[in-house]
Amino acid sequence: MKTRYFDNAATSFPKPPAVLDAMTRYMLECGAPSRGSHAPAREAAVLVRRCRQRIATLVGLSSPDHVVFGLNTSDGLNLAVKGVYAASRRQRGASAPLHAVATAIEHNSVLRPLHALRACDPNFAFTIVPVDPSTGLVDPSDVAAAVRPGETILICVNHASNVTGVLQDMDAIGAACDRFGVGGSSDDGALMLVDAAQSLGHVPVSMTSARIDLLAFPGHKGLLGPTGTGGLCIRPGVERRLDTVREGGTGNLSEQLKHPAALPEKYEPGSHNSLGIVGLSEGVAWILDRGIDAIQDHEIALMERFLHALAPDATGRCDAAPGLRLLGSADVSRRVGVFTFQHDELAPQEVAAILESSFGVLTRAGLHCAPLAHEAIARDIGADGSARTPGGVRLSLGPFLTSGDVDHAAAALRSICLEHRSAALA
Repeated sequence: MKTRYFDNAATSFPKPPAVLDAMTRYMLECGAPSRGSHAPAREAAVLVRRCRQRIATLVGLSSPDHVVFGLNTSDGLNLAVKGVYAASRRQRGASAPLHAVATAIEHNSVLRPLHALRACDPNFAFTIVPVDPSTGLVDPSDVAAAVRPGETILICVNHASNVTGVLQDMDAIGAACDRFGVGGSSDDGALMLVDAAQSLGHVPVSMTSARIDLLAFPGHKGLLGPTGTGGLCIRPGVERRLDTVREGGTGNLSEQLKHPAALPEKYEPGSHNSLGIVGLSEGVAWILDRGIDAIQDHEIALMERFLHALAPDATGRCDAAPGLRLLGSADVSRRVGVFTFQHDELAPQEVAAILESSFGVLTRAGLHCAPLAHEAIARDIGADGSARTPGGVRLSLGPFLTSGDVDHAAAALRSICLEHRSAALA
């Protein structure tokens, strides 16, 4: 049975052939870390910088040195949250009230660092801004209203939900929060942190127009690189308000015990994952060569076809698949190709297992590391009013899926729901 991969929100698959080719060539012909004076090390440094430049181009960042590599998006978000907190606490003193804003659609990669800071610092607090349960959208004015002037150091926004796929209007949120200093309008106001785990590589992202100060990105999702890659894009000037959270060797200024302050070394102790970065670079190059608009158009066409086959109504109820409900908005102009469904009676894990075993459709079931998102948008949907099973089954699109693939996945969901209804009526 042919398998069809619909778990791209976790990790994209397959990768462009150039990704593997570059990684293989690197290991066979170079293989050196990007710090050193010999020829292979110099070549590795050139390749790593090329990846920085490509990512900077993709997000509209002027300086490639402000693209900092780490393990993944979670690593970038930890650096942003804890680095901004550390700098603010150092600059303002131990007793100064510090505050952050986040939305109910955030991933645990933001929620857990915020919780950890609050647990160890009684003078730190954070506010969760609700989202509309029917659309999954946050009201920009609600984000602005949650800001505490003089106290709020960070505004955290998940650009595209890994549960609903819904895109937040970052331009509108940035404009609403402009008076609080985001995007460089103030040297000591709040900083705008965006989690671009599900948006970068799928839709156009501009750090400038959206007043984004810090943008965390994954290498292994929409950028089509290998796992173990990702990091943080930093608006020039923000490094003054972002302490490093790790120190170590950087290959320069080794006579000093103080960690270097220059970028990108300030946030990149130790040897790079040069092999992964070389692969990531070719994934980004594939996106730049095709154009992000063309990639988005392809995804929109697949989304429209998928949703047409399932026919969700305004409440998310799928007319073509009885008992199934889509979480979040079906408006393809305000989302990426991430779809999470709940069934009135079937558990998400059961639906996922049937999709794989009977139809070869590979998905992801559960809470997707975003418990507040599920809490915000899910309802008790059992026909008898019984409590729902937590979580949902998620199908997520990638650039190598075809119209035939989404037709097959939609038909599989319809078949599961119709067969379950028939069995229940028998």
